[in-house]
Amino acid sequence: MNVLRLGPTICRVAAVVFVGLGGIPLANLLAGAPYIPWWSAAVQEWLTVGTAILLVACLLALLGGERLDRWGVRARALVLAPSPGAFAWLVAGAAVVLTLLFAQYCFAREPFSQDEMAQRFHAHLLLHGRLFARSEPHPEFFSATGVLDSGGRFTSQYPIGGPALLAAGMALHAVWLVNPVLTGVTVRNVYRFAAAAYGEALARGATLLLLLSPFVLIMGASEMNHVGALAFATLALAALPAWATAQTAQTARRAAVWIGVGVGGVAMIRPLDAVVLSVVIGAFQLTVVRRQRQLWSSVGVQLAAGVIPIAALLFANARTTGHPFLFAYDVLYGPNERLGFHLDPFGQPHTPVHGLLLASANLMRLDRYLFEWPLPGLLPVVVTLGLVESPTRWDVVLLGTFGLLLVAYALYWFDGFFAGPRFMYSGVPSLVLLAAQAPVLAARRLRGAGRRAVWLIMPLCVVWAWSVPTGTSSVQLRAYFYHAGRTKLKISLAQQLRSAHLPRALVFVHEGWRARLDARLKALGLTPGESEHLLRSSDACQVQEALMREEPLGDTAGRVQRLWAATRPPAPLHAVSGVAAEESVLLAEGRALTPACVQEIAADTVGNAPFPPFLELEGLDATGALGGAIVFARDMGDRNALLADRFPDRIWYRYRSPRYMGDTAAAFVPYQSSSQAH
Repeated sequence: MNVLRLGPTICRVAAVVFVGLGGIPLANLLAGAPYIPWWSAAVQEWLTVGTAILLVACLLALLGGERLDRWGVRARALVLAPSPGAFAWLVAGAAVVLTLLFAQYCFAREPFSQDEMAQRFHAHLLLHGRLFARSEPHPEFFSATGVLDSGGRFTSQYPIGGPALLAAGMALHAVWLVNPVLTGVTVRNVYRFAAAAYGEALARGATLLLLLSPFVLIMGASEMNHVGALAFATLALAALPAWATAQTAQTARRAAVWIGVGVGGVAMIRPLDAVVLSVVIGAFQLTVVRRQRQLWSSVGVQLAAGVIPIAALLFANARTTGHPFLFAYDVLYGPNERLGFHLDPFGQPHTPVHGLLLASANLMRLDRYLFEWPLPGLLPVVVTLGLVESPTRWDVVLLGTFGLLLVAYALYWFDGFFAGPRFMYSGVPSLVLLAAQAPVLAARRLRGAGRRAVWLIMPLCVVWAWSVPTGTSSVQLRAYFYHAGRTKLKISLAQQLRSAHLPRALVFVHEGWRARLDARLKALGLTPGESEHLLRSSDACQVQEALMREEPLGDTAGRVQRLWAATRPPAPLHAVSGVAAEESVLLAEGRALTPACVQEIAADTVGNAPFPPFLELEGLDATGALGGAIVFARDMGDRNALLADRFPDRIWYRYRSPRYMGDTAAAFVPYQSSSQAH
């Protein structure tokens, strides 16, 4: 296998890349500004606390002597004591419990990001037996980030796999349980792969390291689709050793089925991750079947198994976008959504330099978020790559998976973050399995106290990360960041609705002025990128006035150009004070506000709430249009009268956003001017 002969060289080159992109703040240098603003503080902590950890490890190694060796033997025996089957279930169960605890503490078991909200809505549609709802004649009342409204179809932008997993949880009234269970599946799969590839001792150590990664646990506590993609990816990975070492055709076919299902499952959720996985697995399998030609027939079985979930994905695409290979996010954002170097959907250039910046940013973030250690998280990976003398074929598979993932997302324009560099989440098992080899490889080159110190560094880092509540890197601090953030989302709207016992109603949700402007711009046909570009470079009051002139017009030709011409700011812009960053609007300095703009600003002082979480509560009528007992709509002030004919014979309410945690006042209050609309 030629790649194995080149293995040491490949590993050394990879180590240099990890150091060059993740150990040196290249992203900050390329951006000419602190693109990763916490980097200096993290480096200072690594140099101080990290050095102290190393000194403590050396001191304990010197003082502990042979007693420390005996403790190490006992610890190893304790970890190896359960049978392989028992250990697999123990770590899977621990993963489920830990992620459930994080789900409650960080997110109150509610969706936290727009991605999660959009996919919950999609799951809600699936439970109604539909891939999409019918579009509304006034879409500005119902639109949301990540939701596609095109060609009469109203659904999320995401591939069908992620919403389908959430729908299974919704059917059991436990959608919050889906990702914790999938995290348990991932941990079990990684252990199964590692045990077959590296042996029990390293497999169990690596699995515990994965289990204690805050990146894994916080992501698993969310409802992001990365978790399901990784569970399917590790399902394929876990079956790969069994396939490669199969002694019978039946064993090979059985493993091939799981590989096909795993890769196909990833494709249903995150297609780009599936391409990366299929390229790496395919290349590996080609090298194997060249020597074991009897495995060729199992490859056909694998392809057949993988085609089933992919066929479901293509069918869903055809029904929602009109073409099996056209994804909803491509329709929503336009052709610039795709991979490559070009202007992104927001009009910003995605160049090779920007791609290099994104790759560097992802690695720099992994140094912190992968483990939250007082030492860089990629340091043990670099140590492994620098010390390994004869990398195994499994090392090559792991390194190839992560490397190709890094390159793939460098070609993608968006910089995704959630609990860490979320696009790298599928590569976390590769990093953990490589990192787990570092103390083994280093200990082989040392004797006495040095050898003991090497074995102490990782446990000390883990203890520090989990026990110390402050600092740049801290598991407790990371969890608290999500616990304290976006508190308006951590309320069970379904429970509020059940407690209110509303009659047949139309409920208006007051969202911030920026969100209302954004919804109206998109209703006029602007893409999300065009709308965002307009709002971040224009006077909000001018945008409001332009919308009032444009909305009555039936002529859509030249609409974007007219809006741009009407919203050129006459003076420098400044943000409205007292407004959260994600709700901020800009106003031209010295320009007098119109009464309509004053009214819009004043409306936001009463209190607002994000609209997207309400989408999953929308009912559907028999035709697939929004209906049912309760309909939720974005509060558009005087424009609300437009819905009177669409939803007749309903009592109007406003949703009252809680003013503080624990606010028990009525969530739904009568709409004061509903009589004017009837």
